[in-house]
Amino acid sequence: MHGWKTLLLNLAAAVGIIALEVLRYLADVDWSAHLSPPTALWLVVGVNVANIVLRHVTSGPPAWRRGRS
Repeated sequence: MHGWKTLLLNLAAAVGIIALEVLRYLADVDWSAHLSPPTALWLVVGVNVANIVLRHVTSGPPAWRRGRS
């Protein structure tokens, strides 16, 4: 492998390790002490609605594909 392929492989490994550590940390949090079930539900609904709205107000391909035809 040359150049950017090696970089991407190492970056993917690092991101995977960091993601697992973050998930392990978040698994230890007692979410019920911070959010009631209705609040958690509306938080999830709000994030999903925001994603839908953002997808409808944006146009074109994702930014990383903008340079390609």
